[in-house]
Amino acid sequence: MADDGIELFVGLIEGIDTPVAVDTCRRLLSLDERMRADRFVFERHQRQYIFAHAMLRLALSHAAPEVAPADWSFAAGHYGRPFVASPRTSGALHFSLSHADGCVACVVSRHEAVGVDVETVSRRVAPLSTALRFFAPEEVETLRGLPEPAAIERFFDYWTLKEAYLKARGFGLNLPLDAFAMQISREAIAISFRPDITDDPQAWCFSLSSPSPSHRLAIADGSRAAGGLPITRNAWPLREAAE
Repeated sequence: MADDGIELFVGLIEGIDTPVAVDTCRRLLSLDERMRADRFVFERHQRQYIFAHAMLRLALSHAAPEVAPADWSFAAGHYGRPFVASPRTSGALHFSLSHADGCVACVVSRHEAVGVDVETVSRRVAPLSTALRFFAPEEVETLRGLPEPAAIERFFDYWTLKEAYLKARGFGLNLPLDAFAMQISREAIAISFRPDITDDPQAWCFSLSSPSPSHRLAIADGSRAAGGLPITRNAWPLREAAE
């Protein structure tokens, strides 16, 4: 893979969910991952977990073909962010993984400060009441000024962008969602911070897309590359999982 880029992998589960695909992906997982998959109460959540974690392994081997997908092992950092523990490759690989009902996604990059989030857009959500609990005041005011269909769309724009940023920083939910705000325009997506938050808004680039009419996906890029890192989208299934 290119040293200065982001590889994005996206899969819609309805298009890949076959017994053969589940079995193929499950065999790529570690024993611990298989045990975690088996603990899910609902079978659809189990399959979603299997597809997501197999996709991550395949994506990493796409970037480092000398490593078989089953050979990657992972550990967690201080705030629970997973990282590649072994094997060592010619250049460090960083990743972010996300899955929602019906969709799995991951990004792989040589840059650590990248994050991805995918969410299922629900028409049943009450955007304003949820935003009042979690979002920054300026985001709440923007939602107040939108009719409900547009408010729901913007709510999920905010949610995925915020989650992607937190994953890129490696903070998990240890940074409150109201500590920073997203500004979305036709020209760009920007971020701003409360005065007590140490970060540089100019360091970040963001992108939004819709893998399907019912899913929203956001990528946060803190590489400081001018204009952001180029994003290469890769569709599921990857060749290795289809064989």
